[in-house]
Amino acid sequence: MSAVWIAVVAISLLGLIFGLILGYASRRFEVEDDPVVEKIDELLPQSQCGQCGYPGCRPYAEAVGLQGEEITAAPPAAKR
Repeated sequence: MSAVWIAVVAISLLGLIFGLILGYASRRFEVEDDPVVEKIDELLPQSQCGQCGYPGCRPYAEAVGLQGEEITAAPPAAKR
């Protein structure tokens, strides 16, 4: 029975250590997004329909914000 407890404690400690490492790494290496792209992404319908020719709303928002793509390429967004 003590072998089971040793295994449980060892796995729990490993989980805690790796969780702390991942938490630190996610804050240390965080990439900040462009606020213009974030705002455009919020305005899009998030239906991921692909009607604009992009695989989802986020790539389309990046194309509009960073590359100057027309906002009217997405039929749901053009209606707004």
